[in-house]
Amino acid sequence: MTRTLASRSPMLAALAALGGLALVLPSSASSQDRPLVTPDDYGRWERLGGVEFSPFGEWIAYTVTRVDETSELRVRRLVEDSVQVFPWGSAPRFSPDGRWLAWTVGLPPEERERLAESDEPIRDKASVMDLQTGETREFDAVSERRFDASGRYVALRGYPPDKPAGKGADLRIVTLATEMETSFGNVSEMAWSPGGSLLAIAIATGADVGNGVQVYDADAGTLRSADASASAYRSFRWRDDSADLAVLRSRDAASDDGTAYDVLAWRALDRRVETMVLGTNTAGIPDTLEVVHHRAPAWSDDGRMISLGLRPTEPEAGADADDGADEEPESGEPESEDAPPADSEPDLPDLQIWHTSDVRLFPEQQVSEDRDDARSLLAVWHLDDERVVVLGSDLMGSAQLLDGWDYALEDISDPYPWGAMFGRPYHDVWAVDADTGGRRQLLTRVRYEWPSAGGDWLLSWDGSAYHSLHFATGATYDLTSGLAAEFAHTDYDTPTDVTPPRDFGPGGWLKDDRAVLLYDKHDIWRVAPDGSGGERLTRGAGTGVTHRLTRVTDDDEPGIDPDSRPYLSLYDEKTEQRGYARFATGWAGAPDRDLAETLILEDARVGSLTRADSADVLLYRAERFDDPPDYFVAGADLADPARVTRINPFIDEVAWGRAQLVDFVSEAGRDLQFVLLLPANHEEGRAVPTIVYTYEILSPQMHFFRVPSERDYYNYSAWTQHGYAVLLPDIVYRARDPGVSALESVRAAVAKAVEMGVTDPDAVGLIGHSWGGYQATFLPTRTDIFAASVAGAPLTDFVSFMGQLHWNPGIAEVSHWETGQARMEVPFWEDPEAHRRNSPIHEVHHMETPLLMAFGNEDGVVDWDQGTEFFNFARRAGKQMVLLVYEGEDHGFREEANQKDYHRRILEWFGHYLKGEPAPAWITEGVPLHALEEEKKRVARKPPP
Repeated sequence: MTRTLASRSPMLAALAALGGLALVLPSSASSQDRPLVTPDDYGRWERLGGVEFSPFGEWIAYTVTRVDETSELRVRRLVEDSVQVFPWGSAPRFSPDGRWLAWTVGLPPEERERLAESDEPIRDKASVMDLQTGETREFDAVSERRFDASGRYVALRGYPPDKPAGKGADLRIVTLATEMETSFGNVSEMAWSPGGSLLAIAIATGADVGNGVQVYDADAGTLRSADASASAYRSFRWRDDSADLAVLRSRDAASDDGTAYDVLAWRALDRRVETMVLGTNTAGIPDTLEVVHHRAPAWSDDGRMISLGLRPTEPEAGADADDGADEEPESGEPESEDAPPADSEPDLPDLQIWHTSDVRLFPEQQVSEDRDDARSLLAVWHLDDERVVVLGSDLMGSAQLLDGWDYALEDISDPYPWGAMFGRPYHDVWAVDADTGGRRQLLTRVRYEWPSAGGDWLLSWDGSAYHSLHFATGATYDLTSGLAAEFAHTDYDTPTDVTPPRDFGPGGWLKDDRAVLLYDKHDIWRVAPDGSGGERLTRGAGTGVTHRLTRVTDDDEPGIDPDSRPYLSLYDEKTEQRGYARFATGWAGAPDRDLAETLILEDARVGSLTRADSADVLLYRAERFDDPPDYFVAGADLADPARVTRINPFIDEVAWGRAQLVDFVSEAGRDLQFVLLLPANHEEGRAVPTIVYTYEILSPQMHFFRVPSERDYYNYSAWTQHGYAVLLPDIVYRARDPGVSALESVRAAVAKAVEMGVTDPDAVGLIGHSWGGYQATFLPTRTDIFAASVAGAPLTDFVSFMGQLHWNPGIAEVSHWETGQARMEVPFWEDPEAHRRNSPIHEVHHMETPLLMAFGNEDGVVDWDQGTEFFNFARRAGKQMVLLVYEGEDHGFREEANQKDYHRRILEWFGHYLKGEPAPAWITEGVPLHALEEEKKRVARKPPP
């Protein structure tokens, strides 16, 4: 399939005229004369990073990283065929006027490692390119860089010294056209005004003198002091489209590291410096609360209010000391010589106290301690009245201001501790008047709710229908029960007492809250918030194509402009086609009909649609399993897009597999699909060894392009290069039967692949990790269709695991055992048979499949005693099993040596059991301690052929 770019604009026409830009997807014809990709060749394979689009759509800048860890920034003017390459470049940003490009210049990994080992500082650089002339300047030691709103200046902040603590860094302001530089010292923070060229600078000397806030006018070349003190300054916030500024100033001296702050504010800093201070005497702040830095200040649109965060005041040291500690004992008797001094502290035990009434377990409290200490109560400062209104009431709740700042919403979950503990969370919703602080309860015992974009309505979901509440009147309406659509996510296969809505919420609101956009399975509905009706705007149900709103700019305006033409993403789950559509003109008020115009729908993974800030030029990304990802540029209608990047061009020189989407019926009679990845150089009609990778719904991965890499230990592309087909089955689960559900799906999928003549029934391997590892452990205990299995970090005992902990977040497994991925719906004692029926370890004595299991001994998600428990049962039952334990590793392995070792041992395991290759001793006999070092070296020295 070939695409060409039509003449939509001078720039697009010039782009179309260039040769070699059209996308030609690889042919499905045989490539058996092409060489396979070997591990020695993996290093050159490229991954496409994020892209920056210039404001007028004339340039792109994107990063490319390789498997060998080299990386670069590529810069291209779209009307030219050449690409400029900058090694180790990253994080590109175009200036707002589109003339300049700045990026970070990093260091090679080996140089970073050398500096770290020698305890030397690691310093990135920055480069700035003039896109008109192509000239590039490089600046040493830049930790932060920012263009001003005009694009004429760039601020480059360096690195602060190690000592004294708290000292700021050097700052350079570069006038880009003239290359003139203005320098400042001791800068800890900076922020450009949103609509001009004022730069707010926080000065931090590392001492308690000379600190302050300064404002530099880059156009005039003048510097003014806005405040000076011994304090520390942080969290600049300019008001949009103004010269109004807010900042936090510590109440204590900078060296004291105090917790309390004042808020400073200035209006019209481009004309004058008049400081307003929210301090200890400001009306409305109780003595028990203080301003903290954890919530940055923010301005209301009209500039009359500033939001901030309050926390209970920290007690002063010694404040709770016993006032009578120095008094003599009443008895007058002398103290024992063995008694400790009266003012000494006793030795304390290393102790934790857990209680069954704890809503959050002790480990979760430990993990969350820093986050909890950063929680604050939302408040607003009314600048003209010089008073504060506290809006939040619960540090563990969540509060947000609605558009217009007339009201805030606060969610309080304290009344529902049982639900919070066991996967059924609820909360109450309160409205708080931002002017008076008056509170009224809007909703009770709700799980899903969303305020409208304009702040007039509150939308909620009860498990079957959407409801609205009007803030001003308190009136409530049922929005969807009377509509001919199902808005509940009826395909949701996880047990719950409140079925969620499609996409877990609305798609958006029209400006001024005229209507809310809601999703059913395939379509978008425009629904009146007063319950007076709704219209279906798309017709995806008839074609099976799901339509969803998608944002193509960073516009943060509340509500969708009814005069705009929003873009929609398209997805056909039956074909894995993806693309985009666009609403027709007048869609926001049109009657019930199909208002979506399909622009592009491809047999590819199409996504990341982005519009240039100041031009009707769009860019998106597309990839397939056999075609590396690239970016494409087109006009507003996406007609005739042109490819503007090209990574891994050498893919045409090597053999590569192909992806097929196959329909099958599970043993439970459910229509499902699986993805079948054919091996490179596959001969039609030849049955081959097949690796089955399991998890949940995997068919959306059909078009993922994966570079071959040994560090990605479950790498489908690498497996296909080794002659395996890879089968990715969809699994839909039933409550209380996750294992049985997987068995019914996977066994039927394998049978279908055998029927197709692709899979050799005597050479089927199974593999998965975590939840997929559970299946790779469970299935071999219930069926003998697999010649070998590999399970990474699996759940193995459905009785003991229910009582375990996820140590990384500190949460109990029982908090989501019934309503999360395990889907057991009830605890063990209410249905012990279901737990045993789906537990791998309870049928380990029936396992006939050789099993390789891998764990990190610091796994904080699935405790690795799940591995040792199953291993000991299998050992006692006389089963063939090997347990790999990677020391110091968590749930996913991070060390390169461990990643490669595991990848290579997977290939050796399947090579022996699926291909009949000779088995190394670790498979057949094990490895004693004295021979372990040599065995590690054997695998590390040479990858499998």
